[in-house]
Amino acid sequence: MEDSPDAPLTPPGEPGGPAPEKDLPRPNVVKARRWNVSLVWLVPAVAVAIAASMLVRTVFLAGPRIEIQFKSADGVEAGKTEVRYKEVVIGKVVAVGLRDDRKSVAVVVQLDRSAASFAVEDTAFWVVRPRIGTGGVSGLGTLLSGAYIGTDAGVSEKSRSEFVGLEAPPFVLRGEPGAIFVLRADDLGSLDVGSPVFHRRTPVGRVVGYTLDAERDELSMKIFVEAPYQKLVTLNSRFWNASGIDLTLNASGLSVNTQTLASVLAGGMAFESPPDSGRSPPAPENTVFTLFPDRRLALAPPDGVAVPVRMVFDQSVRGLAPGAAIDLLGVDIGRVRHVALQYDAQRKRFPVEVMGEIYPLRLGPVREALLRDAAGGGDGVVLQQLVASGLRAQLRTGNLLTGQLYVALDFIPGPPRTASIGSDGAVRMPTAPGTLSELQPQIADIVQKVSKIPFDAIGRDLRTTLQHASTAIGQLTPDAQKALAEVQRTLNSAQKSLENLDRNVTDPNAPVQRNLEDTLLELQRTSRALRVLSDYLQQHPEALLRGKPADAPVPNR
Repeated sequence: MEDSPDAPLTPPGEPGGPAPEKDLPRPNVVKARRWNVSLVWLVPAVAVAIAASMLVRTVFLAGPRIEIQFKSADGVEAGKTEVRYKEVVIGKVVAVGLRDDRKSVAVVVQLDRSAASFAVEDTAFWVVRPRIGTGGVSGLGTLLSGAYIGTDAGVSEKSRSEFVGLEAPPFVLRGEPGAIFVLRADDLGSLDVGSPVFHRRTPVGRVVGYTLDAERDELSMKIFVEAPYQKLVTLNSRFWNASGIDLTLNASGLSVNTQTLASVLAGGMAFESPPDSGRSPPAPENTVFTLFPDRRLALAPPDGVAVPVRMVFDQSVRGLAPGAAIDLLGVDIGRVRHVALQYDAQRKRFPVEVMGEIYPLRLGPVREALLRDAAGGGDGVVLQQLVASGLRAQLRTGNLLTGQLYVALDFIPGPPRTASIGSDGAVRMPTAPGTLSELQPQIADIVQKVSKIPFDAIGRDLRTTLQHASTAIGQLTPDAQKALAEVQRTLNSAQKSLENLDRNVTDPNAPVQRNLEDTLLELQRTSRALRVLSDYLQQHPEALLRGKPADAPVPNR
């Protein structure tokens, strides 16, 4: 019978109650494990560890994040494009996007912690890709590896996170050995950034930049000369534009100058010291030089201050161009600057005014002597003294092939003249007619006289005379023909007589030739006997009075 839930409990030990506790078996108590590790959880644990290490690396090992602005993102890809300094990876592009103005792109770069010093104010960034320019071909390695961002480390201590990237790599990196010099020029010519700099036709540097000063209207150019060639640039160095082919056709003739094929194609400049300048210490960095148009002007002696001169010619100046030489007795002392046509209302003529510049320093000792005579006067007074001595300006032909003219200063006899100095300081130089202008009227007179000779009538008369002579010869009478035959026979006889005379006189076996040889032999013997007689008389002069003694008898043997 089952116990009902409402039945009372029987105490232990009582009949019908539960057995005592000591009679029951003791249970074996085992403590349950709080958690159980399965191999399935090993993979998530490793993933969590890797994520934690990456988080630690990102937080503690990553460098600053910067933003670089470029005009285009050509070749730049997020997660692939690297940032390099001297071909060492210092960061990577993490994002690329358009800026709000849509005029440029923003490239976000995550730098390494070791490259944190690159996030400063004067650091430069640019995209390295294949480029072809005047400085040569660069970035060919990116054809296989892809474009990357190049860096030029700054030295500023001020941090920065936003930069404006360069569209082209800089031509001089910080720390690159060499020196920068400044050139002043009137014209850039075919030079450009990257154009080479030559010394003795060897490339030693390049053009790194140029600016145009709007206030002084002057071009300032910077060049970089690589080490150790910067020592070749001295205080006496002269620079000139060596771009292309320098083809000059003037009164001196045709001259062609060039450097190398690279300078012909891409332009370039060269420098050199004058031969008589001696050794000079190297020029310090940022020294300012003048860029001359060509080598001849660069290596010419210093000209000093120019004296303007004004010359008026009453003849044609065709062939005289600005830049033509002004020489004194063959020595180049100046240049023609301007040629202009004038009007003389009093004479109703059209003279030509030629403005030029004379460099008195090129006169050398002559200038010094004239300055001593001038007693303190300037170079204008020196020219006045020369004019008073008969100096005149004259146009002469420098090249018959090209017809180029130049101004020759020479001492020409004539009435005394004076040279006045105008309000602008220009010396008015008296002129004389050129040799060509004097020859032209004479040549014209000769041509006019020759043209008056009746060549046509003379030709007709000569032709008529020849026809009459031919007719007269054909109409000779028989008597005249017999006379001509007799003359022919006489000439034949004379020819035979000359041949006989040749055989009898000039032939070696002719009697006359043999008799002449015998006569010469007799004369030779006679002269020998006379010589023996003279020798005997010198030794025995008494023989003239006593005679020659008898010869001694020959003893018999």
